Amino acid sequence: MGEFLHYLTFPFLLQGAVIAVELLVGAMTGGVVIGFFLALVASARHIWIRLPVQTYIYLIRGTPMLLQLILLFNVLPQAGIRLTAFQSALLALTINETAFCAEIIRGGIASVDRSQRLACEAFGFSRRAQMLHVVIPHALRAIIPTLGNEAVGLLKSTSLASVVGVNELTLRSQTIVSQNFEFLPVLLASGAMYIVMSSILAGVQGWLEGRFGLDRRARRAARRAHRSFAQAETTVIAAPPSACALTERRAALEFRQACVSYGPIMVLKSISLTVRGGEVIALLGRSGSGKSTLLKAILALVPTQSGEILVSGTRIGFTDTGRRMPLRRLPRARAAARVGMVFQNFALFDHMTALQNVMSIPALVQHTGKAEARRRALRALGIVGLSAFAERLPHELSGGQQQRVGIARALAGEPHVLLFDEPTSALDPELVEEVNQTVRKLAHSGITMLISTHDVRFARSVADRIIFLQDGRIIEETTPGAIAAPRTPEFLAFLRHADTADDRVSAEAVTAPETSQ
Repeated sequence: MGEFLHYLTFPFLLQGAVIAVELLVGAMTGGVVIGFFLALVASARHIWIRLPVQTYIYLIRGTPMLLQLILLFNVLPQAGIRLTAFQSALLALTINETAFCAEIIRGGIASVDRSQRLACEAFGFSRRAQMLHVVIPHALRAIIPTLGNEAVGLLKSTSLASVVGVNELTLRSQTIVSQNFEFLPVLLASGAMYIVMSSILAGVQGWLEGRFGLDRRARRAARRAHRSFAQAETTVIAAPPSACALTERRAALEFRQACVSYGPIMVLKSISLTVRGGEVIALLGRSGSGKSTLLKAILALVPTQSGEILVSGTRIGFTDTGRRMPLRRLPRARAAARVGMVFQNFALFDHMTALQNVMSIPALVQHTGKAEARRRALRALGIVGLSAFAERLPHELSGGQQQRVGIARALAGEPHVLLFDEPTSALDPELVEEVNQTVRKLAHSGITMLISTHDVRFARSVADRIIFLQDGRIIEETTPGAIAAPRTPEFLAFLRHADTADDRVSAEAVTAPETSQ
């Protein structure tokens, strides 16, 4: 035991541990930094961009690190590049880590919910803002545990550096043993040092997981809650933002023979429709009729093959000369159009509180000051009745509350047009009404709205006009007062089916309490 403790604090071995740490830190830092850019390139749209990087990753991951180390140590001098043993080992370890870290980071980025990326695109987030404020914070929760495991593996792999003469911990242990043949105490002390270093890495990993975890964010938010609630009560006003009140009867939206297809399948077929400023349009139709695609086409989230879609006279996604706009310019065009969107599955940024979600549009897209963004956000939360929930994370809210936060997020950008994509279809029946009431209140504010819905009763209560779509075509256009007398057999069949479904839901709502008793 005494010999073990002696070697555990032996300066010669401790110096070897320091060298191992230097190799670890250098290789891991280089691997993460370079691997991040490789991950982005490996996810590029064009195969000629991503193929070289994917080939590099494939080759590095497929060959042993020991082979890479020996090749670098022996081949570089023949090319006139002379490095020390330590430098050669550090370079080999870094090259190896870039491939593994790139795949870890790429997997973390791919784990980000597609709906959150779609929300970023719809609201006009730049690619940089999307990566910094949405993708990376979300991806870190998947990346950190795997990178922690990779770091522990790299720490043990630093022992391979002894092959090219780096005098690190393992080689120093072998040197001592070759002189005094005290295998057990020396190797146990060396193993204990590796365990201590691995434990430190595990501690750093745990701290990072807590730092970027949702629970830690929730606790920090709770400590700020009393200040935010007080400010919310004094800041909220009853009326919607002034930019929303477009009472002019000019055309806010125009569809001119618009056609949209997914590959060979035509989804929207020659859609022609004019929506005047301040008008509320309800889009009815069965699933697959093209309602959601129509809304996405307004923001150029799906491209139009022919025809035009104009927002206040401007065609999003096209230049003044009629050419398709480069992808890098699309975010700015969407932001300038001032079109807000509320998604079927909420699409909230789950690492942000309700207040941060709502602030994201004025702060990150419109680049207002933080105070102005907060003022707008608190006002929008007040409009939807959620001032007291400003510091809650999305997973701490009910489905109806999450959807109302989504509405507030769209309102905070002071949009000229609001799009609702099936705002209640993902909710339980008892939560539907609270969202419907919020939308009804907005319908009387003078903001232009397009609402995709299956709920006929809701459409009648909120809309100025009702449009029925089927198979990508507008089959019938009517008013709430005339909906009881449909002119086409297709719309009549839809209404009969909808009435049957509404009756069934109402019956379930009545009998559910009796069943629970």
